[in-house]
Amino acid sequence: MDFSERLKRYIDQVGCSAKELSGASGVSAAAISRYRTGERQPDGESEQVRLIAQGLVKLSDGKLDEAEVIADLVEAASGIAVSYDSFLANLNLLVGACGVRNNALSQALNFDASHISRILAGQRRPANLRTFISGVAAFFAPMVVEAQTRPAVVDAVGEDWAAIADEHKRAQAIASWLSTHEPAPAADIGGFLEKLDSFDLDDFMQAIHFDQLKVPTAPAQLPTTKTYTGLSQMMQAELDYLRATVMSRSRADVIMFSDMPMEEMAADKEFPRKWMFGMALLMKKGLRLHVIHNTARPLPEMMLGLESWIPLYMTGLVMPYYYPKILNSVFCHFLKVSGTAALWGEAIAGYQAEGRYIMTKNRDEVRYYRRRAERMLEHARPLMRVFPEGKQMEFARFERKDSSLPGPRRVIMSTLPIGTIPQDLLDNMVGRSGLSQTMRERVMNYAGERTRLFETMLAAGSILLEVPDAGRQEFAEHPASLELPVRDDMVPIAYTYDEYQQHLAALRAQAEQDSALTLVTNGRPAFRNITIMIRSGANAVVSKAKAPAIHFVIEQPDLVAAFESFSAPVFE
Repeated sequence: MDFSERLKRYIDQVGCSAKELSGASGVSAAAISRYRTGERQPDGESEQVRLIAQGLVKLSDGKLDEAEVIADLVEAASGIAVSYDSFLANLNLLVGACGVRNNALSQALNFDASHISRILAGQRRPANLRTFISGVAAFFAPMVVEAQTRPAVVDAVGEDWAAIADEHKRAQAIASWLSTHEPAPAADIGGFLEKLDSFDLDDFMQAIHFDQLKVPTAPAQLPTTKTYTGLSQMMQAELDYLRATVMSRSRADVIMFSDMPMEEMAADKEFPRKWMFGMALLMKKGLRLHVIHNTARPLPEMMLGLESWIPLYMTGLVMPYYYPKILNSVFCHFLKVSGTAALWGEAIAGYQAEGRYIMTKNRDEVRYYRRRAERMLEHARPLMRVFPEGKQMEFARFERKDSSLPGPRRVIMSTLPIGTIPQDLLDNMVGRSGLSQTMRERVMNYAGERTRLFETMLAAGSILLEVPDAGRQEFAEHPASLELPVRDDMVPIAYTYDEYQQHLAALRAQAEQDSALTLVTNGRPAFRNITIMIRSGANAVVSKAKAPAIHFVIEQPDLVAAFESFSAPVFE
């Protein structure tokens, strides 16, 4: 959408004339009319764009946000027909396809390399966007025709610019693509949720023979201090550190931080397996891990990293953290400390293979790095709060407190909420369940608690509830069960198809009567073993029902935003 179209959209939204906007903004009515018809277009950095945006906000009586309108009109005036985030995604895609280093791009554009890094990370914006796009396009124009680059570019961006013989016209085509191409939706949290939904801790423990693992007791035969240089040695450093920690007598908590890119290490066939084996030994030893994750990465990369930690999160022994801001884009750092060993290192961003790690078991050095790690934890924030099965009471307290806080909520379930079931239907289902009297009372008490919780959330804000409505055949293959407290001794209570439909009908009637409740049905569950509850702008709670039960309370803003934009798969 160009500047004239965006300006017309705002004028129509506010319901004002060019003359009224002129009076509110101080920009002449003639200029506004020309901008509106597309006869003229202001420069993105001109003061007139900001004055027009401020005038629109003034005439909207506070309905428009000034910062949003200014950013929207500046982008349009700068020649970008897509959002800045989309332009940034296009730019990073092109940089990645051509394998360009930041310093090469910075030299071509006469920018500081660290400034280019911040632009690509979304932390800075070019002062003159139109000039920046032209420079970028001119830089890539000769590169996209090179034999080693052309296939990667065509595959990544879907354009064969090498077919354009004239380099100037080729640069214009690249600039147009950067400014207008709407990238495909970025990989979201779906993969993480699918893995969590299907993950079975018991199966994982059997696969790694966890019960048969024996923690070594002989001291690790490693030098007191050792230096590791290069990628292969750095991988060995990680394994040596795990070995030294597992084989020590110390029971001290382990603190880990790294903003090193891990893709090259993860690509090694043996290293991930050996690393996970070492981490399993830490779990076997019962050590608690405080892990500071690097969240200053693209969402798909961050979610892939978190997926690898799912088995460790499920143990309840891992406490994840993050830093709200990454202040350094030049150096990458690494620090892991246990009670008996410390491993630290650094590298220049983009040159990890040239980095260096140092591991030490010297007591004074370990104490020094331990203090550093503890200070780092003081600056970190919880990435997520993890409530394993042994902390159900703590999670219940969190739920009660959070349910009364204001805000719209979205809930994705694999069954129907027990807090909305008609009492006579609940009595019948529990009556035929074969549960002991004690367990029946627990189910009834739980239903009462969930009813109060549901009513409290409705009073605090709206609820968008997404539940399955399967046909008879699908239901027969995958019958739904009553939402129950997850306990090792709790036997599932399955609905019959008619019982499920009776409960669903009652839920639909409630949604029709209560404007705060919106019901959305799906042909089958988006997930079969997890429930997702999102309080907009605040948190996302993922609860895994399959024993051992576990709940993740996520409050990191980027992850919460990813949950809010998540679209569950739709089934007919």
